[in-house]
Amino acid sequence: MKPTKPFGDVEHLIMDTPVPKIDVKDRVLEKLRERKNQREAVRVKKKIGLIVAACLVFGVTSAYAAMKVYELKNEKGEVVVQINQTAKDPVTSQHKTYGQMLKEVRESVKPGTAVAVYIVPDNPQKIVAFFQKPITSTDRRVIQAEAGNMFAFPAELTGGYTFKEGFVQHMIIHDYKKEDFYKQAEETKKDVIVKELKVEPTIEQLGATYANHKGEVRIRIENFEKVKYVSTEAGPDDTVEKVKVGKREALYHLRKIKGADGKTESMEQSIEYFKDEAKLLYHVWTSSPEITKQVLLAIAEKLEESQSFD
Repeated sequence: MKPTKPFGDVEHLIMDTPVPKIDVKDRVLEKLRERKNQREAVRVKKKIGLIVAACLVFGVTSAYAAMKVYELKNEKGEVVVQINQTAKDPVTSQHKTYGQMLKEVRESVKPGTAVAVYIVPDNPQKIVAFFQKPITSTDRRVIQAEAGNMFAFPAELTGGYTFKEGFVQHMIIHDYKKEDFYKQAEETKKDVIVKELKVEPTIEQLGATYANHKGEVRIRIENFEKVKYVSTEAGPDDTVEKVKVGKREALYHLRKIKGADGKTESMEQSIEYFKDEAKLLYHVWTSSPEITKQVLLAIAEKLEESQSFD
């Protein structure tokens, strides 16, 4: 993910917490990290599930130039979503010690809470990462109660995909300084420093997984009240198209996930569209080869028709 600057500048956004050198709010940085985490999870062959962390940084993506740019705009003509199709695939590297320690911290976090963590080993850039565990449930009524009026979770999506699990994640209050983590690590000689963060009542994002015999479809709705825009990358072999969800402009992205040998191992399809009046960004996606673009569009169109935000 990246803003309007070249991708090389974004490495620093992914790897650390300060506000970037562009005129955007803190929430842009959260989105950058969030999407980075999702992309890295795919590339290390982990199952794409619910978004359970705002930031889990396991690697660094190399810089490369964009070939084509696809955008969604709001009613004012401002870009809210951008997909940059690139000339070559990103190259990633992993820090095993860092990643394992971060995973252990994440597993200790309770649902609905958030933490900032500084891990000393395998961390030359002295990253202070932050993440949270959302509230999750397989009971649609429980998740609906948490979601309130932001989104009405349907029992079933178009095509017979039934509710499997949902989540609700709230906004994090970033009341910490990196220097405090460094000082504590030096004084205590500990490898891991963790600080619990406060979480706002305001919902940052929510979503759910639906399934039938053909596979799983996931939906995610992001609160854009404090977000300027988000950006992601498409590889040279990916397909990106402008489509319509009802009367709304949308982006369709067919992403090819490649292994270490450069061969395509799996594919992911997604559709994104923006509801300007509600300031919500909708995502509908799947990694099932049996679910077509037309099915995703039908699901998105039904969601668009059925949701009301009075």
